[in-house]
Amino acid sequence: MTVLPEFIKQIEQPVYKYRYSICTLVTRKQEYQEMLDSFLNAGFTTDICEYLVVDNSEFNRMDAYQGVNSFLQSAGGEYIIICHQDIVLINNNSKQLLDQQIAEITSLDPKWAVLGNAGAVDRLYNRLAIKIAYPDGFVDLKGQLPQQVCSIDENFMLVKNNANLSLSGDIGGYHLYGLDLCLVARLLGYSAYVIDFLLVHKSTGNVDQSFNQTLTGVKKKYTRFMKGRYMNTTIAKFYLSGSPLKNWLFNTRVFRRVLKTAEEIKTKLSRF
Repeated sequence: MTVLPEFIKQIEQPVYKYRYSICTLVTRKQEYQEMLDSFLNAGFTTDICEYLVVDNSEFNRMDAYQGVNSFLQSAGGEYIIICHQDIVLINNNSKQLLDQQIAEITSLDPKWAVLGNAGAVDRLYNRLAIKIAYPDGFVDLKGQLPQQVCSIDENFMLVKNNANLSLSGDIGGYHLYGLDLCLVARLLGYSAYVIDFLLVHKSTGNVDQSFNQTLTGVKKKYTRFMKGRYMNTTIAKFYLSGSPLKNWLFNTRVFRRVLKTAEEIKTKLSRF
């Protein structure tokens, strides 16, 4: 029997040091301290949790896309919570409640990768799933929870570490990274859900010029990525599209022969 050299290492399933990694971009330290205290009081203690920050309070070290990618790469928790500094947990047993929600979703759909408290359903009409409280006492409730969604609001996102997710490297800024995260998860074969996990969010969001700039970038990136195209490998060539008709037509031998002839003619003409 062949014996491998001693310097070869056998890879095993990861063993995580923490149950949760709680990650936040910080611009206002006092507000972050209030968030931190609420987590500690709710059962997210330092024996089972690590707390990671990007400190942008004095100058901008990283934008949201850079910061979240750093969190996803560095976190040692089985589950990675990425949240705003302006949230507050309001139940002293929030850790137990979150554990229950994770167990419920895992039983329902083992291929989940992202959970949140607000998101949108993948439909033509604007169907939302939300459970968030606000400082004035109003609780925004929409949809039946848990609900599978196509995007997650960034105020509170929970990511399964072993899904190995990351954000796009060609967008940047501070908006729509919840959508980007869910799109990447779906591409990798995972799903996203809004769960029943109530907390207070001090802000209702801010649609400003930077949001519109990021939205334009997201549209351009995914329009380009999702367009129909021929895929080439060293063995196979085939057409991919969201249209069943185009997939059938463009993958027929007759159409591919016509396309090949057109490409040959175009190449010859370009020489003149």
